[in-house]
Amino acid sequence: MTIWYILLAILGLSILVITHELGHYLMGKWLGFTITEFSVGLGPKIFGIKGKETEFTLRALPIGGSCRFFGEDGNDGETGKKHPEAFEKTDEPTEEKPKQPDPRLFSSKPAWKRFLVVLAGPLTNILTCAVLCFVMLLAYGSSSWGEKMFVQVTEVDPNGPAYEAGVQKEDILVSVNGQTFDTDETFVRLMNGADVFQGVELGVLRGAKIDLTVEEVNGVKTTTHTLSGGQLLTLHTNRLAVDQKTGDKRISVGVRWQPYTFTEERYTVWKAAYKAFPETWNLGKTVYQSLGMILTGKASCRDVTGVVGTVDFMSDAMAETESASDAWDLFLWFMALIAVNLGIVNLLPLPALDGGRLVFIVIEMIRRKPVPPEKEGMVHLFGMIALLLLMLALTVSDIIRCFGG
Repeated sequence: MTIWYILLAILGLSILVITHELGHYLMGKWLGFTITEFSVGLGPKIFGIKGKETEFTLRALPIGGSCRFFGEDGNDGETGKKHPEAFEKTDEPTEEKPKQPDPRLFSSKPAWKRFLVVLAGPLTNILTCAVLCFVMLLAYGSSSWGEKMFVQVTEVDPNGPAYEAGVQKEDILVSVNGQTFDTDETFVRLMNGADVFQGVELGVLRGAKIDLTVEEVNGVKTTTHTLSGGQLLTLHTNRLAVDQKTGDKRISVGVRWQPYTFTEERYTVWKAAYKAFPETWNLGKTVYQSLGMILTGKASCRDVTGVVGTVDFMSDAMAETESASDAWDLFLWFMALIAVNLGIVNLLPLPALDGGRLVFIVIEMIRRKPVPPEKEGMVHLFGMIALLLLMLALTVSDIIRCFGG
Protein backbone atom coordinates (compact mmCIF):
# COMPACT_ATOMS: atom_id res chain seq x y z
CA MET A 1 0.00 0.00 0.00
CA THR A 2 2.88 2.40 0.75
CA ILE A 3 3.98 2.50 -2.91
CA TRP A 4 0.54 3.83 -3.84
CA TYR A 5 0.84 6.53 -1.22
CA ILE A 6 4.25 7.46 -2.64
CA LEU A 7 2.82 7.71 -6.16
CA LEU A 8 -0.11 9.73 -4.83
CA ALA A 9 2.24 12.14 -3.07
CA ILE A 10 4.31 12.60 -6.25
CA LEU A 11 1.15 13.17 -8.28
CA GLY A 12 -0.09 15.71 -5.74
CA LEU A 13 3.15 17.72 -5.83
CA SER A 14 3.13 17.67 -9.63
CA ILE A 15 -0.44 18.97 -9.73
CA LEU A 16 0.45 21.87 -7.41
CA VAL A 17 3.39 22.91 -9.61
CA ILE A 18 1.26 22.63 -12.75
CA THR A 19 -1.48 24.79 -11.23
CA HIS A 20 1.19 27.41 -10.50
CA GLU A 21 2.24 27.48 -14.14
CA LEU A 22 -1.41 27.36 -15.19
CA GLY A 23 -1.93 30.60 -13.27
CA HIS A 24 0.79 32.27 -15.36
CA TYR A 25 -0.70 30.77 -18.54
CA LEU A 26 -4.31 31.80 -17.99
CA MET A 27 -3.42 35.34 -16.93
CA GLY A 28 -1.05 35.66 -19.88
CA LYS A 29 -3.71 34.51 -22.34
CA TRP A 30 -6.27 36.86 -20.84
CA LEU A 31 -3.91 39.85 -21.17
CA GLY A 32 -2.85 39.01 -24.73
CA PHE A 33 0.63 37.56 -24.19
CA THR A 34 2.15 35.12 -26.69
CA ILE A 35 3.00 31.80 -25.01
CA THR A 36 5.33 29.48 -26.89
CA GLU A 37 5.16 26.39 -24.65
CA PHE A 38 3.24 24.98 -21.71
CA SER A 39 4.92 21.84 -20.41
CA VAL A 40 3.95 19.24 -17.86
CA GLY A 41 7.07 17.82 -16.23
CA LEU A 42 10.70 18.71 -16.72
CA GLY A 43 13.60 17.30 -18.72
CA PRO A 44 13.53 15.73 -22.20
CA LYS A 45 10.32 16.09 -24.18
CA ILE A 46 8.31 12.89 -24.65
CA PHE A 47 5.73 14.33 -27.02
CA GLY A 48 3.96 17.60 -27.78
CA ILE A 49 0.80 18.96 -29.37
CA LYS A 50 1.13 22.19 -31.34
CA GLY A 51 -1.70 24.67 -30.91
CA LYS A 52 -2.24 27.94 -32.74
CA GLU A 53 0.73 29.56 -31.02
CA THR A 54 1.46 27.36 -28.01
CA GLU A 55 3.00 23.89 -27.92
CA PHE A 56 1.70 21.70 -25.11
CA THR A 57 4.37 19.17 -24.12
CA LEU A 58 4.83 16.26 -21.76
CA ARG A 59 8.34 15.85 -20.39
CA ALA A 60 10.15 12.95 -18.75
CA LEU A 61 10.44 14.03 -15.10
CA PRO A 62 7.03 14.01 -13.37
CA ILE A 63 7.85 16.82 -10.92
CA GLY A 64 7.34 20.35 -12.18
CA GLY A 65 6.31 22.15 -15.33
CA SER A 66 6.85 25.44 -17.13
CA CYS A 67 5.10 28.19 -19.06
CA ARG A 68 7.35 29.93 -21.61
CA PHE A 69 6.39 33.36 -22.91
CA PHE A 70 7.57 34.70 -26.26
CA GLY A 71 10.86 36.51 -25.68
CA GLU A 72 10.80 36.00 -21.92
CA ASP A 73 14.43 34.86 -21.91
CA GLY A 74 15.65 37.97 -23.75
CA ASN A 75 15.40 36.70 -27.33
CA ASP A 76 12.61 36.57 -29.86
CA GLY A 77 11.76 32.97 -29.05
CA GLU A 78 12.34 31.73 -32.60
CA THR A 79 15.49 33.07 -34.22
CA GLY A 80 17.55 33.68 -31.13
CA LYS A 81 18.22 37.28 -32.17
CA LYS A 82 18.56 39.65 -29.29
CA HIS A 83 15.92 42.25 -28.55
CA PRO A 84 15.46 45.19 -28.59
CA GLU A 85 18.79 46.92 -29.17
CA ALA A 86 19.38 45.51 -32.66
CA PHE A 87 19.55 47.99 -35.56
CA GLU A 88 18.29 47.64 -39.11
CA LYS A 89 20.52 49.10 -41.84
CA THR A 90 19.01 51.34 -44.51
CA ASP A 91 20.21 52.08 -48.02
CA GLU A 92 22.41 54.83 -46.57
CA PRO A 93 25.57 53.14 -45.26
CA THR A 94 26.12 55.79 -42.61
CA GLU A 95 22.58 55.75 -41.18
CA GLU A 96 21.01 53.22 -38.91
CA LYS A 97 17.35 52.99 -38.10
CA PRO A 98 16.24 51.57 -34.73
CA LYS A 99 14.34 48.34 -35.08
CA GLN A 100 10.87 48.44 -33.57
CA PRO A 101 10.32 45.97 -30.73
CA ASP A 102 8.25 42.95 -31.63
CA PRO A 103 4.89 43.55 -29.89
CA ARG A 104 4.69 39.84 -29.07
CA LEU A 105 7.76 40.01 -26.83
CA PHE A 106 7.19 39.60 -23.11
CA SER A 107 9.30 42.70 -22.42
CA SER A 108 7.21 44.76 -24.88
CA LYS A 109 4.08 44.41 -22.78
CA PRO A 110 3.17 47.12 -20.22
CA ALA A 111 4.75 46.66 -16.80
CA TRP A 112 1.39 46.31 -15.04
CA LYS A 113 0.45 43.41 -17.31
CA ARG A 114 3.75 41.65 -16.69
CA PHE A 115 3.28 42.24 -12.96
CA LEU A 116 -0.12 40.51 -13.02
CA VAL A 117 1.20 37.60 -15.09
CA VAL A 118 4.07 36.96 -12.66
CA LEU A 119 1.83 37.41 -9.63
CA ALA A 120 -0.79 34.99 -11.00
CA GLY A 121 1.34 31.89 -10.33
CA PRO A 122 1.71 32.31 -6.55
CA LEU A 123 -1.86 33.60 -6.22
CA THR A 124 -3.13 30.48 -8.00
CA ASN A 125 -1.31 28.33 -5.43
CA ILE A 126 -2.97 30.26 -2.60
CA LEU A 127 -6.35 29.96 -4.31
CA THR A 128 -5.71 26.21 -4.73
CA CYS A 129 -5.16 26.02 -0.98
CA ALA A 130 -8.53 27.74 -0.41
CA VAL A 131 -10.26 25.28 -2.77
CA LEU A 132 -8.69 22.31 -0.98
CA CYS A 133 -9.75 23.73 2.39
CA PHE A 134 -13.31 24.08 1.04
CA VAL A 135 -13.30 20.42 -0.09
CA MET A 136 -11.99 19.24 3.29
CA LEU A 137 -14.51 21.30 5.25
CA LEU A 138 -17.39 20.11 3.09
CA ALA A 139 -16.35 16.44 3.11
CA TYR A 140 -14.99 16.05 6.63
CA GLY A 141 -16.09 19.13 8.54
CA SER A 142 -13.77 20.48 11.21
CA SER A 143 -12.70 19.18 14.58
CA SER A 144 -11.02 20.61 17.63
CA TRP A 145 -10.06 19.34 21.03
CA GLY A 146 -9.40 20.84 24.40
CA GLU A 147 -5.87 21.56 25.58
CA LYS A 148 -6.05 19.03 28.43
CA MET A 149 -5.45 15.38 27.51
CA PHE A 150 -4.64 12.06 29.13
CA VAL A 151 -2.24 9.48 27.76
CA GLN A 152 -2.93 5.75 27.57
CA VAL A 153 -0.29 3.10 26.95
CA THR A 154 -0.96 1.12 23.76
CA GLU A 155 2.16 -1.07 23.72
CA VAL A 156 5.20 -1.73 25.88
CA ASP A 157 8.66 -2.54 24.52
CA PRO A 158 9.76 -5.75 26.33
CA ASN A 159 13.34 -4.49 26.29
CA GLY A 160 12.53 -0.99 27.51
CA PRO A 161 12.60 0.77 30.90
CA ALA A 162 8.80 0.86 31.28
CA TYR A 163 8.50 -2.92 30.92
CA GLU A 164 11.15 -3.42 33.59
CA ALA A 165 9.22 -1.07 35.91
CA GLY A 166 5.98 -3.03 35.42
CA VAL A 167 4.05 -0.70 33.10
CA GLN A 168 1.27 -2.55 31.25
CA LYS A 169 -0.81 -2.00 28.16
CA GLU A 170 -3.97 0.12 28.82
CA ASP A 171 -2.30 1.86 31.80
CA ILE A 172 -2.87 5.61 31.98
CA LEU A 173 0.18 7.71 32.83
CA VAL A 174 -0.66 10.56 35.19
CA SER A 175 2.63 11.87 36.63
CA VAL A 176 6.41 11.93 36.21
CA ASN A 177 8.53 12.27 39.38
CA GLY A 178 5.46 13.42 41.29
CA GLN A 179 4.46 16.12 38.80
CA THR A 180 1.17 15.66 36.98
CA PHE A 181 0.71 16.60 33.32
CA ASP A 182 -2.19 17.01 30.90
CA THR A 183 -0.41 17.94 27.65
CA ASP A 184 2.18 16.16 25.55
CA GLU A 185 4.50 19.19 25.77
CA THR A 186 4.53 19.00 29.57
CA PHE A 187 5.14 15.26 29.49
CA VAL A 188 8.11 15.64 27.12
CA ARG A 189 9.54 18.46 29.25
CA LEU A 190 9.30 16.39 32.44
CA MET A 191 10.90 13.39 30.75
CA ASN A 192 13.77 15.39 29.29
CA GLY A 193 14.40 16.95 32.69
CA ALA A 194 15.05 13.52 34.24
CA ASP A 195 18.38 11.74 34.57
CA VAL A 196 18.96 8.94 32.05
CA PHE A 197 20.75 6.70 34.54
CA GLN A 198 18.44 7.30 37.52
CA GLY A 199 15.17 6.83 35.63
CA VAL A 200 11.83 8.31 36.66
CA GLU A 201 9.00 7.69 39.10
CA LEU A 202 5.78 7.12 37.15
CA GLY A 203 2.27 7.65 38.48
CA VAL A 204 0.10 5.04 36.72
CA LEU A 205 -3.69 4.61 36.80
CA ARG A 206 -4.50 0.95 36.15
CA GLY A 207 -7.92 -0.50 35.41
CA ALA A 208 -9.61 2.87 35.04
CA LYS A 209 -12.88 3.11 33.12
CA ILE A 210 -13.12 5.63 30.30
CA ASP A 211 -16.69 6.94 29.95
CA LEU A 212 -17.83 8.73 26.76
CA THR A 213 -20.56 11.33 26.69
CA VAL A 214 -21.76 12.67 23.32
CA GLU A 215 -23.82 15.84 23.02
CA GLU A 216 -24.95 17.49 19.77
CA VAL A 217 -26.21 21.08 19.61
CA ASN A 218 -26.88 22.99 16.35
CA GLY A 219 -24.84 20.54 14.30
CA VAL A 220 -21.86 20.65 16.69
CA LYS A 221 -21.08 17.29 18.30
CA THR A 222 -19.04 17.31 21.50
CA THR A 223 -17.52 14.12 22.88
CA THR A 224 -16.34 14.15 26.50
CA HIS A 225 -14.06 11.51 28.06
CA THR A 226 -14.25 10.96 31.80
CA LEU A 227 -11.93 8.71 33.86
CA SER A 228 -13.39 6.77 36.78
CA GLY A 229 -12.19 4.04 39.13
CA GLY A 230 -8.89 2.25 38.73
CA GLN A 231 -5.91 1.86 41.02
CA LEU A 232 -3.20 4.50 41.30
CA LEU A 233 0.27 2.92 41.29
CA THR A 234 3.76 4.32 41.65
CA LEU A 235 6.33 2.59 39.45
CA HIS A 236 10.01 3.39 39.12
CA THR A 237 12.23 2.90 36.07
CA ASN A 238 15.92 2.34 36.66
CA ARG A 239 16.94 4.02 33.43
CA LEU A 240 15.68 5.90 30.38
CA ALA A 241 16.13 5.29 26.68
CA VAL A 242 17.26 8.11 24.37
CA ASP A 243 15.89 8.73 20.88
CA GLN A 244 18.93 8.78 18.58
CA LYS A 245 17.33 11.24 16.14
CA THR A 246 15.77 13.82 18.48
CA GLY A 247 17.70 13.26 21.70
CA ASP A 248 14.42 13.00 23.67
CA LYS A 249 14.36 10.70 26.67
CA ARG A 250 11.94 7.77 26.48
CA ILE A 251 10.47 4.98 28.59
CA SER A 252 9.90 2.92 25.42
CA VAL A 253 6.11 2.69 25.23
CA GLY A 254 3.55 3.39 22.54
CA VAL A 255 0.87 5.83 23.67
CA ARG A 256 -2.44 7.32 22.58
CA TRP A 257 -3.09 10.91 23.55
CA GLN A 258 -6.80 11.36 24.16
CA PRO A 259 -8.36 14.81 24.71
CA TYR A 260 -10.90 15.11 27.50
CA THR A 261 -13.18 16.99 25.09
CA PHE A 262 -13.43 16.60 21.31
CA THR A 263 -15.67 18.72 19.08
CA GLU A 264 -16.82 17.97 15.51
CA GLU A 265 -18.80 20.23 13.18
CA ARG A 266 -20.26 19.64 9.70
CA TYR A 267 -20.77 22.45 7.18
CA THR A 268 -23.12 23.38 4.39
CA VAL A 269 -21.67 24.40 1.01
CA TRP A 270 -21.95 28.10 1.81
CA LYS A 271 -20.48 27.83 5.28
CA ALA A 272 -17.61 25.66 4.01
CA ALA A 273 -16.86 28.27 1.34
CA TYR A 274 -16.97 31.04 3.96
CA LYS A 275 -14.59 29.23 6.35
CA ALA A 276 -12.18 28.13 3.61
CA PHE A 277 -10.46 31.52 3.51
CA PRO A 278 -9.78 31.77 7.28
CA GLU A 279 -8.39 28.22 7.11
CA THR A 280 -6.12 29.29 4.24
CA TRP A 281 -5.01 32.31 6.28
CA ASN A 282 -4.16 30.06 9.25
CA LEU A 283 -2.10 27.72 7.06
CA GLY A 284 -0.32 30.74 5.59
CA LYS A 285 0.54 31.96 9.08
CA THR A 286 2.01 28.53 9.81
CA VAL A 287 4.31 28.89 6.79
CA TYR A 288 5.41 32.40 7.81
CA GLN A 289 6.07 31.25 11.37
CA SER A 290 8.17 28.33 10.08
CA LEU A 291 10.21 30.67 7.87
CA GLY A 292 10.69 33.00 10.82
CA MET A 293 11.89 30.17 13.04
CA ILE A 294 14.45 29.14 10.42
CA LEU A 295 15.71 32.72 9.94
CA THR A 296 15.98 33.33 13.70
CA GLY A 297 17.67 30.00 14.36
CA LYS A 298 14.78 28.62 16.44
CA ALA A 299 14.47 25.78 13.91
CA SER A 300 17.35 23.84 12.42
CA CYS A 301 18.05 23.62 8.70
CA ARG A 302 17.81 19.86 9.21
CA ASP A 303 14.07 20.40 9.62
CA VAL A 304 13.85 21.63 6.00
CA THR A 305 13.09 18.95 3.42
CA GLY A 306 13.06 18.83 -0.36
CA VAL A 307 10.85 16.91 -2.75
CA VAL A 308 12.14 13.47 -1.70
CA GLY A 309 11.66 14.20 1.99
CA THR A 310 8.21 15.66 1.44
CA VAL A 311 7.06 12.62 -0.54
CA ASP A 312 8.51 10.27 2.07
CA PHE A 313 6.86 12.13 4.97
CA MET A 314 3.48 12.34 3.21
CA SER A 315 3.43 8.66 2.23
CA ASP A 316 4.51 7.50 5.70
CA ALA A 317 1.87 9.65 7.40
CA MET A 318 -0.90 8.40 5.11
CA ALA A 319 0.22 4.79 5.57
CA GLU A 320 -0.21 5.15 9.34
CA THR A 321 -3.85 6.29 9.15
CA GLU A 322 -6.57 3.92 10.28
CA SER A 323 -8.81 4.17 7.20
CA ALA A 324 -8.82 5.24 3.56
CA SER A 325 -11.04 8.19 4.51
CA ASP A 326 -8.47 9.39 7.06
CA ALA A 327 -5.70 8.96 4.47
CA TRP A 328 -7.55 11.12 1.95
CA ASP A 329 -8.27 13.75 4.59
CA LEU A 330 -4.58 13.86 5.50
CA PHE A 331 -3.57 13.96 1.83
CA LEU A 332 -5.81 16.96 1.16
CA TRP A 333 -4.42 18.72 4.24
CA PHE A 334 -0.85 18.16 3.06
CA MET A 335 -1.78 19.42 -0.41
CA ALA A 336 -3.35 22.57 1.05
CA LEU A 337 -0.32 23.26 3.25
CA ILE A 338 2.16 22.71 0.39
CA ALA A 339 0.04 24.83 -1.98
CA VAL A 340 0.05 27.87 0.29
CA ASN A 341 3.72 27.21 1.02
CA LEU A 342 4.54 27.33 -2.71
CA GLY A 343 2.57 30.55 -3.07
CA ILE A 344 4.22 32.32 -0.14
CA VAL A 345 7.77 31.15 -0.87
CA ASN A 346 7.47 32.17 -4.53
CA LEU A 347 6.46 35.67 -3.42
CA LEU A 348 9.69 36.13 -1.44
CA PRO A 349 11.79 38.90 -3.06
CA LEU A 350 14.61 36.54 -4.02
CA PRO A 351 16.29 36.18 -7.42
CA ALA A 352 14.89 33.47 -9.72
CA LEU A 353 11.61 33.41 -7.77
CA ASP A 354 8.45 35.20 -8.87
CA GLY A 355 8.90 37.61 -5.98
CA GLY A 356 12.33 38.60 -7.32
CA ARG A 357 10.89 39.26 -10.78
CA LEU A 358 8.13 41.37 -9.25
CA VAL A 359 10.77 43.51 -7.54
CA PHE A 360 12.38 44.34 -10.89
CA ILE A 361 8.99 45.20 -12.41
CA VAL A 362 8.19 47.52 -9.48
CA ILE A 363 11.58 49.20 -9.90
CA GLU A 364 10.76 49.67 -13.57
CA MET A 365 7.43 51.27 -12.66
CA ILE A 366 9.14 53.68 -10.27
CA ARG A 367 12.05 54.56 -12.61
CA ARG A 368 9.73 54.60 -15.67
CA LYS A 369 12.32 52.57 -17.52
CA PRO A 370 13.35 48.92 -17.25
CA VAL A 371 16.46 47.65 -15.53
CA PRO A 372 18.97 46.66 -18.24
CA PRO A 373 17.98 43.09 -19.20
CA GLU A 374 21.55 41.80 -19.01
CA LYS A 375 21.83 42.96 -15.38
CA GLU A 376 18.47 41.53 -14.38
CA GLY A 377 19.29 38.30 -16.20
CA MET A 378 22.59 38.00 -14.35
CA VAL A 379 20.86 38.43 -10.97
CA HIS A 380 18.28 35.76 -11.80
CA LEU A 381 21.02 33.46 -13.15
CA PHE A 382 22.93 33.56 -9.87
CA GLY A 383 19.66 33.09 -8.02
CA MET A 384 18.76 30.07 -10.15
CA ILE A 385 22.19 28.52 -9.57
CA ALA A 386 21.80 29.03 -5.81
CA LEU A 387 18.29 27.58 -5.92
CA LEU A 388 19.42 24.49 -7.86
CA LEU A 389 22.30 23.94 -5.43
CA LEU A 390 19.88 24.23 -2.51
CA MET A 391 17.52 21.72 -4.14
CA LEU A 392 20.44 19.36 -4.75
CA ALA A 393 21.60 19.67 -1.14
CA LEU A 394 18.07 19.04 0.18
CA THR A 395 17.65 16.04 -2.11
CA VAL A 396 20.94 14.50 -0.92
CA SER A 397 19.98 15.21 2.70
CA ASP A 398 16.54 13.64 2.16
CA ILE A 399 18.02 10.52 0.58
CA ILE A 400 20.49 10.11 3.44
CA ARG A 401 17.72 10.65 5.99
CA CYS A 402 15.29 8.24 4.28
CA PHE A 403 17.68 5.47 3.31
CA GLY A 404 20.80 6.05 5.36
CA GLY A 405 19.21 6.34 8.77
